[in-house]
Amino acid sequence: MSSLDVRDMLDLPSSAGPRPAKKQKALHPRPNLKGLQREVQSLGGDNPIAIVPAVPLFKKRRLASRKPAARWELRPFRNSAREDDLVLRHWRRKAEGGEEAKDEETLEDSMFAKFNVQVDVPSYEDEQYERELKSEEWSKEETDYLMGLVRDFDLRWPVIWDRYEYTPGPPPGAEADSQALIPEVKPRNLEDLKARYYEVAAKMMAIHRPVQYMSQVEFSLHQLMSSFNPQQEILRKRFAEAAMSRSPEDRKEEENLLIELKRIMARTERLNEERKDLYARLEAPPSTSNVGIYTTSAGLQQLVQQLMTADKSKKRKTILGPEATPASATAAALPADRRDSAVREAPAPTPTPAAAKKGPAGPVERKKLSEEEEAVFGVSRHDRLQSGPQFRHERVSKLINGRSAVVAGRINNILTELEVPPRLVMPTQEVTREFEGLLGSISVLLDTRKVGDKLDAEIKVAEAQKAEREKRERKERGEAEVEVEEKAGGEEGAEGVVKAEDGEKVPVAVAAAGKAASAHKRSASVLSQVSDKSTKRQKK
Repeated sequence: MSSLDVRDMLDLPSSAGPRPAKKQKALHPRPNLKGLQREVQSLGGDNPIAIVPAVPLFKKRRLASRKPAARWELRPFRNSAREDDLVLRHWRRKAEGGEEAKDEETLEDSMFAKFNVQVDVPSYEDEQYERELKSEEWSKEETDYLMGLVRDFDLRWPVIWDRYEYTPGPPPGAEADSQALIPEVKPRNLEDLKARYYEVAAKMMAIHRPVQYMSQVEFSLHQLMSSFNPQQEILRKRFAEAAMSRSPEDRKEEENLLIELKRIMARTERLNEERKDLYARLEAPPSTSNVGIYTTSAGLQQLVQQLMTADKSKKRKTILGPEATPASATAAALPADRRDSAVREAPAPTPTPAAAKKGPAGPVERKKLSEEEEAVFGVSRHDRLQSGPQFRHERVSKLINGRSAVVAGRINNILTELEVPPRLVMPTQEVTREFEGLLGSISVLLDTRKVGDKLDAEIKVAEAQKAEREKRERKERGEAEVEVEEKAGGEEGAEGVVKAEDGEKVPVAVAAAGKAASAHKRSASVLSQVSDKSTKRQKK
């Protein structure tokens, strides 16, 4: 409601009258008068009637100094900051009789000459230039011109580069109107001027004071001037110009990359802390306190409650730190390829009342990860998981310690032959998977060797049975005993053969196996039965 509406409701004119003048406050408090003075004051009001004429009083005249007036004279002076001999004049107080008068021929210096502070530019002689400073790119005249500009403009390089207009003169010894060739003017940029000046300054500094006698500040300055790189300076300026001319999209992309880098570094730091905590628990020294209270079920339950309370009391550190933006804003600022990971990490939004009325929302569609992404993010799938924490090195050690002592010793021997340590130094998921595959291959090798040894034994038993059967058949036919002959050369001489009457040669090992079979007929029969069963099983 405006003021016009209020005036219309109260039947007041639309235009308000002038505001009443504010009552001016008295500058001085009124005196507390009594008696006749108060009555007179009430008759006159604020402007009382002057009954008694006021007599104006003037300031007393100052007593003039009795000293005579000072005398001034026009005295010449010069300014040492100027290069010329210009003589100016100004009024100065004349010296009194007690002071000695200055010599008129000696000119005083200007009081403003002390403010002429110049840069200390390196100076050099002709011999020093020819010996230390001579360059193919720069002549002595151009170097002198550069040093003069540096002295005039106090090392302000943008001004020096703007005023740099060197024109080479004719070569020495040539006449003014001769047709001598004048060298071409080379264009110089700002970095070339800086490089030449720093080179001359560093060399002259080392000439006047050797490096081994320099102070820390002088040595730092010398190293800074000696290590000036014009190309690096040009690249730095180009990079700065490119950074200043970035578009808003480029700036936003760079901010997103910095946020992502900060998140990765925070994850890495948290992973290192958890790994350090895990190693500390694995390699913790034995406790010296009394552990008798934890031998009962009540003590173990109390210990579990204490560990759970300590775990809950740990402060969860945020990934982005206290200055980070919310997860939703960060996910919205990220590009499409990084937005999925941010959405997976962000907490689920609270349902609104309208959404609650409609009913429960369907399952959130998640991005299907490829095999490479699953390997990067560490995604794994298990058919069945046991309760409680599990360590990879314990799972690997169970594969060895769960076998018998003989098999475990054989596995350790094979690992030693392969130069693989039985306890993994870094049991990561990939290393554990490869190690389990190696142990599986070793187990298959041992089983194959066991089956091969069993088959060799069955073959030897079968050969022994055959030899015994042939011997029994010879006895039934009434043939003479065989004679053993040893031959010096060849494979038969090394092993020996058994020669029968019919001319057939039987190896000594077969004959010995036949004797063993005859001595242990019952055991051979049992082995033959076992071998037959194993053969049938292998055929199936």
